[in-house]
Amino acid sequence: MTSKQIFRWSNQRAVVVALMWALIPSVAALVLAPLIPDPELRKLVNAGAVTLFFGGFLGGMLKVLIDEVVAAKQRREDAALFVAKTLEDLKSVYDQVARARIVIPAHKSVKTYGDELRGMIEARVKLRNIIRALERPAAGVDDQVQKNVRCKVDRMEKYLETFTKEFCDRFKSLSDEQRGYEERAKVLLKRFAETEPPADTETPPDPPELPPFVWKSISQLEKLSDFIGERDTYKNEFERPLDDASESLREEHARILGIHRRVAEQ
Repeated sequence: MTSKQIFRWSNQRAVVVALMWALIPSVAALVLAPLIPDPELRKLVNAGAVTLFFGGFLGGMLKVLIDEVVAAKQRREDAALFVAKTLEDLKSVYDQVARARIVIPAHKSVKTYGDELRGMIEARVKLRNIIRALERPAAGVDDQVQKNVRCKVDRMEKYLETFTKEFCDRFKSLSDEQRGYEERAKVLLKRFAETEPPADTETPPDPPELPPFVWKSISQLEKLSDFIGERDTYKNEFERPLDDASESLREEHARILGIHRRVAEQ
């Protein structure tokens, strides 16, 4: 039984109970009224029975209307909260991805690449949770909006999937390269430290240039190079769907709260 069916059954039960409380005394009064010898008292009993019946009926209907208003308000608040939570989750995903675009090329290390890609795996999991939430109808949220946003988020998740696959395929070999780089850098720095500077110069020699082959290998990864560069795949498959989904959700949030209607009335 759905929440709407439960609410409808509860309202019907409330009306029936109200009618029974009003109907039984009213019928009893109408049955007993002819037995009353006093005409004035009999008239008052009949009038009271009718008043009691209609009062109970109107009271039951009023309760149904009040309950419906309260339930509609709760549904609207729940729908607005659902949309706001989805927007918040999308923003956190974007923050994680935007951070990775800055930090990976800045640090130029396998460790940072690994740390940030693990964060993007978490972002991908969050996107999949959003998709699952949007697959179920949310009361008060437009079905077409849910469908459109779900398609956009699915594109974003598929794009991040390419990174996780590339990460799984290449991280082990990159880690091996990183260890080789560290050993070579250690040898070069030790040799530099043991080298005596020329006696006829006061300027200390520059330290040796460390081999850049690890970052070169990282930056040549197909998906990552597009991600940290200025190519179109990242913009078309992540940023643009994100912007479209966020805009749809903001408009739906405003519609649910009736913002457009109030602005128009002003």
